[in-house]
Amino acid sequence: MLKKFLATAILVVSLHAEIEKFQVIANNANTKNNIVIAEGDVVVFSPTYFITAQKVIYDKEKGTFELFDNVVIVKDNNIQTKSEYAFLNVNTDDLYQNPNMFYEEESSIWISSKESDKKNNTVNLEESILSSCDCIDPDWSIRSSTVDYDTEDKWLNTYNTTLYIKDFPILYTPYLGFSTDKSRRTGLLPPVIGYSQSEGVFYSQPIYFAPAPNYDFELIPQVRTDRGYGTYLYYRYADSPNSTLKLSTGFFKEKNGYYEEYDLRSKRHYGASLDYERVNLFSNSKDSKDGIFASLRYLNDVEYRSLEDDRFEESTERQIESKINYIYDTPNYFLGSYMRYYIDTQKESNGDTLQELPKLQAHSYNRPIFLDKLLYSTDLKYTNHYRRKELNANQYELNIPISYSFSLFDDYAKLVLKHEISANKFQYSNDNSNKDFEDGTYIESNSTIALHSDLVKPYEDFIHTVNLSVDYNHSESLEKDGDLYSLTNNNTILSPFPIEKSSDSINLGINQSFYDKEDLTQIVNHKLKQSILYDDFDNPKLQNMENQIIYNYFLGTISNKLVYNHQDDKLIESSSNFSLTYENFDLKLGHYMSKETENSEKENLESYNIYAKYKFSDDYSIGYSTNYNLEDKIRSKQALIFNIDDKCWSLDIKYEKEITPASTVDLEPIKQDIIYLQLFLKPIGMFRQKYEIQRKDSRNDS
Repeated sequence: MLKKFLATAILVVSLHAEIEKFQVIANNANTKNNIVIAEGDVVVFSPTYFITAQKVIYDKEKGTFELFDNVVIVKDNNIQTKSEYAFLNVNTDDLYQNPNMFYEEESSIWISSKESDKKNNTVNLEESILSSCDCIDPDWSIRSSTVDYDTEDKWLNTYNTTLYIKDFPILYTPYLGFSTDKSRRTGLLPPVIGYSQSEGVFYSQPIYFAPAPNYDFELIPQVRTDRGYGTYLYYRYADSPNSTLKLSTGFFKEKNGYYEEYDLRSKRHYGASLDYERVNLFSNSKDSKDGIFASLRYLNDVEYRSLEDDRFEESTERQIESKINYIYDTPNYFLGSYMRYYIDTQKESNGDTLQELPKLQAHSYNRPIFLDKLLYSTDLKYTNHYRRKELNANQYELNIPISYSFSLFDDYAKLVLKHEISANKFQYSNDNSNKDFEDGTYIESNSTIALHSDLVKPYEDFIHTVNLSVDYNHSESLEKDGDLYSLTNNNTILSPFPIEKSSDSINLGINQSFYDKEDLTQIVNHKLKQSILYDDFDNPKLQNMENQIIYNYFLGTISNKLVYNHQDDKLIESSSNFSLTYENFDLKLGHYMSKETENSEKENLESYNIYAKYKFSDDYSIGYSTNYNLEDKIRSKQALIFNIDDKCWSLDIKYEKEITPASTVDLEPIKQDIIYLQLFLKPIGMFRQKYEIQRKDSRNDS
């Protein structure tokens, strides 16, 4: 009886369209000629479509479906539409609906419209409301007279458009276009709009180009109405699966009034950078590897960086470093080439800035000689210390250590005997002071006896590990010839090329940790170091004692490092950090202190930093951060941050007080009070704004 009931209540019909095969399930179905009429909870499905309706009329000859009442169409498990009436041509993929609710799963965008008409790859919608929020009461929506959406390019255009927050109109524009595709593609990125008391209205419009999968570039023109205008360009390229290249350059021109009022060193700011990384450049075997890393920087003053887009802006440190490193590594030897070039942004000329062009290294790893445990290695370095002005030098360094080790007391301890020959040679040139310096050579011998012990003991709930070490070092000068700074000649012209004679010493150390027995996470780590140095008359002198402890508890980490000077009987350095994460609250605290004493070789410094964040609901959070110099009573940065991160939109508001470097004639830093605003309507785009509330420098600081 049950089988007979199901057979009369549900009819399954197979339909063959020109493109694909459809299955129809309905309570009733009638066929006349080429027309199939299905009624009552109709379900139509194929590899591409899933359709439900109360009535369906299918024309086999034309390949069309006419659907009535509570029509839902899902295509490719991504695009979903709902309407009261729909007409679908499965051969051409054309679709007409009214009224229509359109939803795309990938972008989470829905569009409610009076009617929609899809032909080819374009959907045209009339009198539409668009959003990615809740469709009953959206937080934001865009209302337009007409909309067209390209389903292939995933680009949506709206006309006569008004942005609403809840039911309140906020912004009108005759046209708005954006991509619903999250992949890389050419187009306009969100602009940055701002205002500053000193610079006027600020507008920056990033333009993104993605011509191919392996490279793209971004052009960012900007204008500051009371200051000037400029453009920055960023280029990225992957020339192989193992490499990346990044290039950037930029230019900004100051207006005469701003240039003169703020006494800037340069009227034009420009610069360029290159970053390149590649592995397996020449190496093609498992037993060797190589790589090159290049980071080149050039700028004429620090303003070049401070004017960049926040997404690319680097730290505005006084000294800019460029470097090119290449390494080739095998199990037996290591080769390296390093170049360093420095620009001091506070100097008019860097002719007297010392560069390393280049530094070469050849190193052979430990290998046995005569006996299995008798090991030796070699390390050879060459450095060209170069500058256009003053004294230059070529430096050659050679180190040859030989060591022998064996275990004691049933492997509870290990004894290491080591002897090392070290040689340094300086060849001086290009001294504009007309001083005749003799090339310097220094060779010394270092002998070491080291005793180490690694102990592990498990307990019921934790594991305790201890590393104890003591070593004695004896140094002897074998050759000391020519002009060597601090050894044979104290002329300050030689100070960039110092040589230090090693001293006899005893080094003591303990490193112990406690680990959780179940997951082996570290609970406590404690390190204690103490050295004793002997002078030329074998008088011992206690060096700074270092004590460091780290406690990892279930809510965060507590750490402290202390440095104690025995001669001054004072703590000369302290560094403490504390972190806590509890439910929706994050806190990080840091404190640093150093003291200038007779023997510390440090300066008086003290500062603290604070970072706190509280998430008071699923979407809302507030944060605070500050860096304060207690010694100089200067707060270098202070920020209050408010964030809303909803499913369909996010808002970041940050109020920041900061001190930034400036390329003024007097090199005085600038104090700024700035409000940053960032609104992201997902996935339409982002609005970024920046308002400078207050600016102070050496001319108007009160």
